[in-house]
Amino acid sequence: MMSTETVDAGDTATPSREARAVVEFEGIDKSFGGNSVLEGVNLAVRPGFTGLIGPNGAGKTTCLNVVSGYLRPDAGDVRLGGQSVIGMRPDKVARLGVSRTFQTPRLIPNLSAVENVMVGGGRHHRHGHIAELFGVPAARRDEKDQRARARELLGIFGLGEHPDRAANAFPIGSQKIIEVARALLNDPLLLLLDEPAAGLGAEDVDRLVEGLNGWLAERPEAAVMIIEHDLELITRLCPTAAVLHFGRIIQNGPPADVLRDPVVVEAYLGADVAAGD
Repeated sequence: MMSTETVDAGDTATPSREARAVVEFEGIDKSFGGNSVLEGVNLAVRPGFTGLIGPNGAGKTTCLNVVSGYLRPDAGDVRLGGQSVIGMRPDKVARLGVSRTFQTPRLIPNLSAVENVMVGGGRHHRHGHIAELFGVPAARRDEKDQRARARELLGIFGLGEHPDRAANAFPIGSQKIIEVARALLNDPLLLLLDEPAAGLGAEDVDRLVEGLNGWLAERPEAAVMIIEHDLELITRLCPTAAVLHFGRIIQNGPPADVLRDPVVVEAYLGADVAAGD
């Protein structure tokens, strides 16, 4: 049986190797209808970029669903900054500083790009929607500040020219970037990205990388966990990658080293290829 000792992901994302883990998975099990999807997952994610990779069906999105409150594990704990988030609703987890994207963009089609980004600012709604509805001055100021920040984020990702265009008028690649900008409006401590580069062209990928690097450079305490099949992107962004296979972490470390590991090669390509047949 494979070892389930804690895997320390993100060691090299910051100059200090002693940075406290932003999120810790401890002994996470999750099954659906008797099918084990996660089994004994232990993972400590520190500030910076961490890739979470593995074959289809390995349990990667389930990990994100557990930490963001969409799924409750059968066993184990997930701690954000030392606080357990097990059993919390997704909106409460978001208010603690967790933002995420999904494999398929979940934008509101008829709202503009900037309005879609503003939806992500719930953590900073200090006066509530009733105050906004009745035009309370402080609430109007908050809305103005949120709109300005949303426009700034669109600009960071190269989408600042048409902030008032309806979201469904953008190509799918731009819609995925709008969703990333929306997640960032929450000023998250932990950003979860589920295949953000899927369907993006080379130019969009460059904009995504530049925007994320710029954002994280201003927030050295934050962690970004990326699920991605584009291993070149993982190598480009992430000092550390953890590999899930059949619901278990089988390897972690610098992506270039991880992707040369025979166990990882076999997991991705099969035993015959790994053996050189």
